[in-house]
Amino acid sequence: MKRWLMEILVCPRSDCRSELHLEVYGAHSVEAEEKTVEEIDEALITCPKCGRWYPVIEGIPCMLPDDLRMDGRQRREENAFLERWKERIPADILKNGVPFGLKSEA
Repeated sequence: MKRWLMEILVCPRSDCRSELHLEVYGAHSVEAEEKTVEEIDEALITCPKCGRWYPVIEGIPCMLPDDLRMDGRQRREENAFLERWKERIPADILKNGVPFGLKSEA
């Protein structure tokens, strides 16, 4: 994902549409048209208004509606993302993230 994409992305919730915040966890540089461009590989996109979070996994921002994030492969990928970056992800997202957080297993 290119960093400039954050200039045009807004929260996908129809009742929100707020500007988003980006925290980059992994990136690399690419030479393009005689300049260096940052490619974001892993990051956390958060909405300060509605409290939702969206991961960037393998350079792809995963900004699906809540109901499509709750089951199956998408949920497994996002849980793996939370687990992989749990030392850097804010505690409120890990505990009470919207639409879900990282559930600790007893």
